[in-house]
Amino acid sequence: MIKHIKIYQISLLLSSLGLLASCGTTPTQPETQPKLNTQAPAAEQNQTTSAAEYIERARQADSLEQAVVWYVRSADAYLQQQNPEKAIAILSQLKPELMSDFIQKQYHLFYAESYLAFEQYQNAYLQLENINLIQSFEPRFLAAKSTAASKTGNYLIAARNRIELKKHLLDDTQIQLQNDLIWQDLIYLKPTAYRHFQEPSQVELSGWLELLQITQTYADSPANMLLKIKSWQALFPSHPAAQQLPMGLQLAIKTQPYNPQKIAVILPLSGKFIRQGQAIQQGITASFFEQKLSRAPAITFLDSEAMDWQTFAQTEYDFIIGPLLKSNIEKLSALKLAIPTLYLNDAESGAGNNEITGETQTEEAQVNSTEAESKQNVAVEQQLNQSATGYYSFTLNPEMEARQAALKMLELGHKKPIVFAANNSFGKRMSSAFVDAFKAESDQQINVAFYSNTKEMETSVTRLMETVQSEERIKTIRSLVGRGYKFESDPRNRQDIDAIYIIGDPTQTRILKPYIDVNTSPFAPIIPIYASSLSYSSNLNNADMRDLNQIIFSDMPWILPGRAKQNKLAHQMQLAWGNTNDQLSRLFAFGFDAYQLIPHLAQMQVFPNYQISGMTGELQLNDAQQVERSMRWAKFDHGRVINLALKKSDQ
Repeated sequence: MIKHIKIYQISLLLSSLGLLASCGTTPTQPETQPKLNTQAPAAEQNQTTSAAEYIERARQADSLEQAVVWYVRSADAYLQQQNPEKAIAILSQLKPELMSDFIQKQYHLFYAESYLAFEQYQNAYLQLENINLIQSFEPRFLAAKSTAASKTGNYLIAARNRIELKKHLLDDTQIQLQNDLIWQDLIYLKPTAYRHFQEPSQVELSGWLELLQITQTYADSPANMLLKIKSWQALFPSHPAAQQLPMGLQLAIKTQPYNPQKIAVILPLSGKFIRQGQAIQQGITASFFEQKLSRAPAITFLDSEAMDWQTFAQTEYDFIIGPLLKSNIEKLSALKLAIPTLYLNDAESGAGNNEITGETQTEEAQVNSTEAESKQNVAVEQQLNQSATGYYSFTLNPEMEARQAALKMLELGHKKPIVFAANNSFGKRMSSAFVDAFKAESDQQINVAFYSNTKEMETSVTRLMETVQSEERIKTIRSLVGRGYKFESDPRNRQDIDAIYIIGDPTQTRILKPYIDVNTSPFAPIIPIYASSLSYSSNLNNADMRDLNQIIFSDMPWILPGRAKQNKLAHQMQLAWGNTNDQLSRLFAFGFDAYQLIPHLAQMQVFPNYQISGMTGELQLNDAQQVERSMRWAKFDHGRVINLALKKSDQ
């Protein structure tokens, strides 16, 4: 019987070798591997056995357990031959419970290395997450886990493993490369992850984190930062960074904040989008006076709809804000000016499209708004030159808000949300961004329903929540038991739904919510409802907000209650504009933040976790030089709006 089982298992494995693993991509070329001081057994260091030979040994094995060992070895051999697809094909057929603890750890390592070849970093990290070390495979394990951890945002774990990996490296250049990568991991840490770090046994890591805190504290003052670093080096003379600062830190010290004296602001100050342009202009002006600089720069506002671009190219400016319209961004980009620029729109999409990114619609127009280790060898001066003439983009991009909502729901533990979206440009863009962000992190299929009118809202809710099927079952049971029997039952909605996301304006959201309430079974757990900033308006009265009761939504701090520090500014804006709508108010805040960003952009570029608190949100620069906004969360609560930190207990 055992022999039959073994033959059956072996035939399954052999048939799988002709198939590619379902990875969806072609494996990448392996990263340049450091020279490792491997302490593996001689059989591992001088491996000459081919994968085919291991498979043949498995054929001849006397037990299934022994066969599994040889199959694990064959997967390793395929990895050495740079055939990760065949390694996965073998490993996917094996059962870890048939392995000893030592072989099982190797199995997870080889699986992780195969996933890394296909850039499936989350899967790779899951294979190694609960393993601390693998005897005789220490260097490979540490290299794989540090890369997987770094790529999945587990930066502290990545740094720890890199510190251990250095003990196995022979080449000084490779050791310094790991120091550079340790720093690149650590600069992504949130302050809460390192300010209270207390592990006396982790001497090197403690030194790195203390150095990180110095750089974050003095990010806006490179001269003071350098003085503090010198003091730190005196306290940690044997630390790797005391001997040679990592490349990223060398760059940070040399990077000076932008301090422009002649700023050009390019906005549509005539034509179709004049009101939007003027709102942003007022925000920039208010921000200018708010700073009260002793040596204030000269600001020139230019109408993008009446500009001579060639004349502009010959005028000396040392910073540019704008343009706002994408077609004008193309015109400015074509001039190839070596001037730091903060575009007020997405500079990479929508060629020729005059959309203005925003979060609401107006009556005038629908306003649309690897760690590659070899890259660490780029010279500091080259990077300095790139940052000196930086191009950045800042936008009220609705897709960014939808992505944040998806990530927040994942953080709160939701696994099966559904989406109801208005059947318009905003609804389609935001729902697509939400679905893509959620699937990227969870691999879940998200159901979306679009609506154009009240009838479609009702149909969408009953279809996605599957209450129609429940009603049909109730009708069937009633027909079976007959009229003589008393039978009472309420339709039940799907039990796997654990969150709802609404993309629609306040009126649409108010109409949609009762349909959701009616189609939710009274016996089922309450399903939290989330909404975008489209659902909120400062013009909502108490009755409107009671209709929206318990809906959680995101918006910029400027719009939400509790802006006491900004009340004076809001009053001044009201006097200047009269009866402003929410869309113009948001654009005012957008302009205010755009000007506030200027002295921080260079530091944001070299410190990825560097943030400033703006009126539109917590502002941070991503790797694509885009300013991302972390929005605030709030909830409608019995006729009022309350701010939320939005943790699991808030749902």
